[in-house]
Amino acid sequence: MDPDDSLLKFEIPEIIYGINSLSQIGHCAKRLGGERVLLVSDPGVIEAGWVDAAITFLDKENLKSIVYDNVVTNPRSFQVELGAQLYNAEKCDVIIALGGGSPMDTAKGIAILVTNHGRIQDYVGCNLISQPIPPLICVPTTAGTGSDVSQFAIIADPQDKIKMTILSRAIMADVSLIDPVLLQTKEPELIAATGMDALTHAIEAFVSSLSWPMTNPHAIHAIELVFKHLVDAAKTKDIKALEGMAIASLEAGIAFSNAILGAVHALAHPLGGLYDLHHGLANSLLLPVVVRRNLEHVPAKFAKIANAMGIETRRVPIERAAIEVPVKIEALISDLGLPTRLSQVGVRAADIPILAKQAQEDLCMLTNPHCYAVEAIEEMYREAF
Repeated sequence: MDPDDSLLKFEIPEIIYGINSLSQIGHCAKRLGGERVLLVSDPGVIEAGWVDAAITFLDKENLKSIVYDNVVTNPRSFQVELGAQLYNAEKCDVIIALGGGSPMDTAKGIAILVTNHGRIQDYVGCNLISQPIPPLICVPTTAGTGSDVSQFAIIADPQDKIKMTILSRAIMADVSLIDPVLLQTKEPELIAATGMDALTHAIEAFVSSLSWPMTNPHAIHAIELVFKHLVDAAKTKDIKALEGMAIASLEAGIAFSNAILGAVHALAHPLGGLYDLHHGLANSLLLPVVVRRNLEHVPAKFAKIANAMGIETRRVPIERAAIEVPVKIEALISDLGLPTRLSQVGVRAADIPILAKQAQEDLCMLTNPHCYAVEAIEEMYREAF
């Protein structure tokens, strides 16, 4: 066994959290040496007014802002390349991502290319980035993706219709700036879907083969917070509920960035690549099915997850407590009013063999409690269909 295989690391950015903390964005960029900022966002965030607000705070620090908003759900490789071209043409020196997972993953992809060059496809896999990226600040406007504190970037290849996973410490942000106020402009459906993404991150990180005492408390607390706050956050946008979800997303992101993920994400990524399905929704559709498959492999861990969900576990056998977890997840999905079947969102049964092959090869399958064969993955897709 390689001695390095037994080593564990715990990586997080600087985290700034609080109501109206967006006002600190100019100060953060300036102390990272910024003079010309590439601000990566999307049309929805611009419409909500947050880009203008950010520019106002950057102006106060005498920083030049160049906005790049060619970003969509499941960001494309060519959008990353165009962003890198703009960064170089404008001689930028800092990147700020303002938005959900798509702007943040796009910003990470841009950062890779401006210092490492080539095509984004060259960096798919683990630790293939050799040169440090420019200073990067992430400001999430959703509570779910955890990209602001993670070592992951997920970019779609539109030609091959696949989602590419890049994992490297080199692409972790320097600063995660979390302002719960920014969550108030999101549609209830998006709050629900991104919240299910956070729940999936927390559950998969806790049962991951790389989980350890530094990641477990964050994962468990995130699960507790999701079950306490997500329904209220989606239905009422109560600021206390949004604060709870902001912390849930943060802690789930910290947990999965360091413990990696599992089969839910492995099965969800092909759905994003082939159908352009929203990532949080894909996770929500698959989570109960995959959890039922994983139960037998780590029942004690799922019993602890059951306790975090509010299920009574005292004097209850571990296996009996564990089987309540997918039931509780399904009840939450029902309360949120999200779709429950892949057939409801345009997935075709004929594509299941293609999806299963991609899922079996996905990086996230490696840290699932059990690595499933293609046949078992096909069965899971059909169970969710």
